[in-house]
Parts: sequence; C-alpha cells; structure tokens
Amino acid sequence: MEPAVNGAAGTIELTPTTVGPHEVMSNGSIAIRNAHVLYPTDKAEAVFGDGGPFKVAFLIANDSPTRVVKLDGITTKTGTVKITPPADAKAAQDPTSLRPTHSLQAGEPTGSITAADGTDTLPVTRLDVELNDTGKTVAAGLTVPLTFNFSVYDLTGKKVETVSTTVLTPVDGSPLVTRQDVIRDRQGESGGH
Repeated sequence: MEPAVNGAAGTIELTPTTVGPHEVMSNGSIAIRNAHVLYPTDKAEAVFGDGGPFKVAFLIANDSPTRVVKLDGITTKTGTVKITPPADAKAAQDPTSLRPTHSLQAGEPTGSITAADGTDTLPVTRLDVELNDTGKTVAAGLTVPLTFNFSVYDLTGKKVETVSTTVLTPVDGSPLVTRQDVIRDRQGESGGH
C-alpha cells in the first residue's frame, strides 16, 4: 500500500553484504517520501514566470541499520537545486549525512502538523532546498524529475557505494487554503419540520 501523501516517493535498496558462503545480509534502504515543489506563497505569477525560486519539500529516511547515507545533491534536467543547511548546524557534523534511523526534512508544507512544543520526536535534520533557473518547465500541477544522489558509507566511514534515483516530483497546484467550517444550510431554524 502506498502512503497517502500529496508528494512523490522513491526507495533505493542498498547493496546487501555477503556474510558467509551462502548468507547475505540486507543493508536496508533509503526512503524518499512526500517530495513536492511547494506552490509559492508570495508573488506566485512572478516566481513561475522567472523559473524560480521554488521551495522543495521532502523527507529522506535512512532505513539502514548498517550504513551512513550522505545526500550529495539533487539535480534536474533544467535548472539548479541549492541545498542550504540550517543556520545552527555544527561545523563538525555534516547536516546532509544520515546515521542509521535518522532522517532529513526539507521544506515546511502548508498545513503540516508538528508537535505542540515544536520539537521532533525522531532525529530529523531540517534543510532548505530551492529550485531555480527552471525556465518554463515548472508549472502548477505538472511534475519535475528530480534526481537524488547519495554516497553510502559503512559504520567505520569507508565509502561502499554511490546510488541515485529520479523522483517525478509534483508541483503543488495552489497554496493550501485554510479550511473554514461554516454551516452552509441552516435547515432547522425555520421550524418547518
């Protein structure tokens, strides 16, 4: 069953490790979920006309118990993708590297739900990702192929492989309008039943 989200998804199965003459151990996967280009909240017509800047939202989870995954970059056929780490990122720790069971989140989709105190319950690193110079290739309701590129390391820090996947990433059709719960049919007020 697929997740019920507005964005696209992709999964990369990591190369298994041979641990014996006839045994293979899974190294898990990298999961990309809810990838989408956010509809501009200000001056949408100008942003679409100029080919950006567009904010990109997604969640990447390292589902591997044995591998560290580093997001090397995101590419597209037309345009550039800029990844900006959070201002409070520590210089000693690369914010695009994911230890086992950690995740990266880019963007803040309109209407997303967070904990009451604003904290995350899982280890999540937040990034700002921006798509620029796209010309007329990005339009509301269409998809943009974004290629996510990763380097994969074992737990000792040795690089074991590079992997990538292209996700057909939808562009939001409009900003999410705030729901207004208003009684639309006041049948009981006339007393006619």
